[in-house]
Amino acid sequence: MAEQTLKAKMLGGFSIYYEGREIALDRNTTSKSMQLLQILLMNIEAGGIAKTSLADALYGREEVENKNGSLNNTIFRLKKQLKAGGFPEANYVVIKRGMCRWEDEAIPVQVDAIEFEKLIEKGKKETDRAAKTELYLEACRLYTGEFLPNMVGEDWVAVRNVHYQELYEESLRALFGWLQEEERFDEILQLATTATAIYPFDDWALWQIDSLIAMSRFREAMEIYEKVTKLFFDELGLPPSPEMLSRARLMAERISQSSGVIHDIKQRIRERQKFPGAYYCTYPSFVDIYHVISRMMERNGMSVYLMLCTIKYTGGDMGSAEKEQAVSKALRDSIMEVLRRGDFYTRYNTQQYLIMLPEINQENCAKVSARIDRAFSKKVRRSDFQVNYYVASVAEIDEDAVSEKPRFRSGGPVWSSVGETKGEEVS
Repeated sequence: MAEQTLKAKMLGGFSIYYEGREIALDRNTTSKSMQLLQILLMNIEAGGIAKTSLADALYGREEVENKNGSLNNTIFRLKKQLKAGGFPEANYVVIKRGMCRWEDEAIPVQVDAIEFEKLIEKGKKETDRAAKTELYLEACRLYTGEFLPNMVGEDWVAVRNVHYQELYEESLRALFGWLQEEERFDEILQLATTATAIYPFDDWALWQIDSLIAMSRFREAMEIYEKVTKLFFDELGLPPSPEMLSRARLMAERISQSSGVIHDIKQRIRERQKFPGAYYCTYPSFVDIYHVISRMMERNGMSVYLMLCTIKYTGGDMGSAEKEQAVSKALRDSIMEVLRRGDFYTRYNTQQYLIMLPEINQENCAKVSARIDRAFSKKVRRSDFQVNYYVASVAEIDEDAVSEKPRFRSGGPVWSSVGETKGEEVS
């Protein structure tokens, strides 16, 4: 069902996707038929748009004798383009009682700009700080550029452009405050880098520099400072701001007194809170840990296994993204609770988690998966959700590195016995 959704990207440019591929309906993304499609998709939540308002939005600035006739011609052309683009036979554009709307029952629609605003509004209502932070994070990562930047001259685009920019900046500043309290400086750096690329003359570069300083990456921070100050001088003829100058002095001191950095490093690398259970890390960090442990195995010969946990839903379409996220979180919490503190795990995608199990044998992997199942079934009390487990020795994966296709042995939804597992490749 997800691939059969029409996904429209309007933040940072315009493109549409259907059945997992990008569809080019018109070489000119600012043509009247493409503007018609954009307006219809943006008004899905409102139940459509008045036909007179739609005609004004498309032809308001042009000397068109018959706006209604021109609009009808554009609707006809859009329907032809949709059919030529490989969409199923359907009406798509419905006109009833003076209202024009997209027939979303024909093909479900997902628009990044609408999703962005929904996440922000949901985040504003959320009272739990951690949940609010994640909602704002998801929203700000969706904002990859201004709303339909090639069409900012159109009135209806300009209004929405300003609205989304204000939402983005307000949410990003709040998010940076929360992330700073939690010392999640790497995430601040990523978000600030994107924001600086979109709005280079705003103050987002200060957040880039501050996050790098907090991580003791002073030379990288100095490079950004030099790049930004050059941009402001070349384009606007402005000297560095007082805020920038204060950062420059701090960076110069830290770079010249590198011996003093060791104290900051010691403070940063120690684990702040001693959480019970397995250690969660991001996927890139998990890969780094894997590489380190793989090297350690060469020296001490310890046994390490990787376990891939995949959520399977046997009831057809899982439904909303919220339900999918809730089930994914239930599996994550189950893994953390039942594993040892010396085990590592990460989320590979919404439906899959990877676990690294040092100092364990294959037989005990079955016991681990059984413990996860028991914890998961308590959190998700529905028989149509299950977890499939696949296991592979790190030594075997290294042996298969030449083929770049590690062999995972499948134990099914629940491990029965080691002797019954059969070789199965999982790509």
